[in-house]
Amino acid sequence: MAALRSKLPIGVRRFARRFRSSFRRGLERPDAPLSLNMRPRSRTLLVAFGGMRGELGMPPFEFFKATEGIAVKKLFVRDLPQAWYHRGIPGHGDTLADCAASLRRLIDRRGVDRLVVAGNSAGGYAAMIFGALMEADVALCFAPQTVLDLEVLSEFDDHRWDEQLRALFAAGAIDRRFIDVRHALADAPSVRTAFDVYFDEDFEVDRLHAERVESAPGVTLHALRGGKHGIARDMRETGQLDAVLRAALVPAAPIRSPSR
Repeated sequence: MAALRSKLPIGVRRFARRFRSSFRRGLERPDAPLSLNMRPRSRTLLVAFGGMRGELGMPPFEFFKATEGIAVKKLFVRDLPQAWYHRGIPGHGDTLADCAASLRRLIDRRGVDRLVVAGNSAGGYAAMIFGALMEADVALCFAPQTVLDLEVLSEFDDHRWDEQLRALFAAGAIDRRFIDVRHALADAPSVRTAFDVYFDEDFEVDRLHAERVESAPGVTLHALRGGKHGIARDMRETGQLDAVLRAALVPAAPIRSPSR
């Protein structure tokens, strides 16, 4: 790869470096709703959805670093209102459904043939919902929240986001079609996406969220051990994240379920 880069004209190499540098600067700006690296020759796009505090279980650049050796387009999306995307994305709509339609149009203009979406925690919830709405090929969901209903969350003894959710429900900001991922996928006209859900089976609340969608269309659960809610970071440290991303982005690569 290094030898191939050295044969490129100096101007092309400088442009590529500026493109990568611009993408990294976007990843490091907490107020940037979208950060894009649209390499013109790739027809595969990885879209990663940030969760609460805009991260992916690790700083966004660390997540994308696992794909540096894979020539794909990349898009990082932040939930700046911190509302599970129900308050929209600046410049792309004020509701979750509007945002999905806007992102789909952006993707279609880029000549994308293969779409992979990913997210951790609230971003994992987004990966499942947006993955279905945008008809992604694969959704990689790490410790996702699969239900926002406060009564169900109370049954799970999951009170991690009670305050934020109560405020959103009180403001009428939640689209009730997407409160429960299991129902949202069952009610969708068609689901072509393969949803791979990774979670720490010893971390009860994340296990309950994962098991809730076990029977939903296209869902495969991957129960790991260790990592708790930081399963994505744990997978990165063990090398599993790199393998999972590569298998999803390069479909010729064998997809193996991680085990411990």
